Amino acid sequence: MKRGYNLHICLLITLYFLFSVNFIAHAQIKSTIVRDKSVVDHFRFVNNNREESMWSALYGAKSGKIYIGLCTHAEAAHLYEFDPKTEIMRHIVDLTKLHDERGQGINTNGKIHVRMGEDEQGNIYFAGLNEDTGPEAIDPSSYKGAFWYRYNPKLDKVEVLDMISPHFGLLGMVYEPTYNRVYGLAEDGHLYMYDITGDYTRDLGKVDDWDICRTIFADDEGKVYGSFPVAQIWKYDPKKDQVIDLPNIRLKYDMRVPPRTASKPMIDRKVIWRVIEWDPIEKVAYGIMGADNMLFRYDVHRGEEGEIDYIIPLTASQYWKNIDPKKIPFATLALTIDQKERVIYYAPTGNSSFDYIGNSWDVRDEEAFQAKLSGGYFPPVSFLISYDLKNKERKSYGQLITKDGKLVFGLGGACYGAKDGRIYFVGAIEEDNKDFIVGEVQRRWPFSMGLIAFDPNSNEN
Repeated sequence: MKRGYNLHICLLITLYFLFSVNFIAHAQIKSTIVRDKSVVDHFRFVNNNREESMWSALYGAKSGKIYIGLCTHAEAAHLYEFDPKTEIMRHIVDLTKLHDERGQGINTNGKIHVRMGEDEQGNIYFAGLNEDTGPEAIDPSSYKGAFWYRYNPKLDKVEVLDMISPHFGLLGMVYEPTYNRVYGLAEDGHLYMYDITGDYTRDLGKVDDWDICRTIFADDEGKVYGSFPVAQIWKYDPKKDQVIDLPNIRLKYDMRVPPRTASKPMIDRKVIWRVIEWDPIEKVAYGIMGADNMLFRYDVHRGEEGEIDYIIPLTASQYWKNIDPKKIPFATLALTIDQKERVIYYAPTGNSSFDYIGNSWDVRDEEAFQAKLSGGYFPPVSFLISYDLKNKERKSYGQLITKDGKLVFGLGGACYGAKDGRIYFVGAIEEDNKDFIVGEVQRRWPFSMGLIAFDPNSNEN
């Protein structure tokens, strides 16, 4: 009897800690609804290559140009360049042509699924992936492998650097300038490293199991960090040349939120961070938890394992007060920091969790589950939320909509324009031209892929 009583008390204390942290953080932050809708510029991708998804692969280079990697199931991954000065979109490379994969009846490099990086010379680094790319009848061993790539803007050339793995491409990547390396987290749960100076790749070992963390980051000392279930963090220390599971620090998540996929509860991205970005000014990382879109600050230099401060959820504004947490859509990858103005921008969905065409049954199960909670199927439109790091203020700029009146569905990435100060996103845009429709979100709402730009200094938004 006493043992059961003690367990009950421990559970109550745990629940109090989980929810009291939220309350303390929220009480110190001002929340403002700036407007109901924000109008954004919309730019199409050229050549009509029929891409239908994008995950993380959006990068604002020091030159001011924007680089985008788009994915195509059963086809090819493509790299684009957008020049904000001229507003010209340019196609750079088709990975299946680069590897001579087209027409060979083999599995192809159909995805660029990583945040890109840039070295001191302005070269852009990225990596490939084969995931659901090709009919099931095709022998998976026909895949030529996943590779690291470098785009040289001066030569306008994409170079294949080295093989990552014969079978598994990257879901997360970070360029690390201290040691001039690129690190990648692959589908097999292994951390891979490419040493640019030495021109070699190493498998640093297994750091994760399914479900794989989508974003990793590197600190100012060259250490690399990732998240893995349940609510844990690993770190790679290049001085020790060792991957370390941090035993004491834990990510906080709302236990009232069910697994992302109700049919496969072991695939539970609510318990890891969804997206994270290193802030070189404060020398901390800012991230978003998968379950409730909670913004957190991870100071890796406080203590041996670092300390995490939970700030406030960056959900759409309709979820700011007294909302059942089960109704909050799963977090997106669309997070970036305006380093000049010290503002975080994030684009959550407002009505339901988002996937582009939702081929897999676990995605359909998730859609059905949320439809029951919400009272029907609603398009997963995007909202723009910011958090001012100086003023400690959360703002909602409302639902995103293009200048020609099209809905902005889910967004797969965000970046800051280094020269023009605009905030860029890429994702699914409502489409009514049959020549450009590439699929239907939740098999209901036609879309094409698009780049959009939000200008914080414009009164038109």
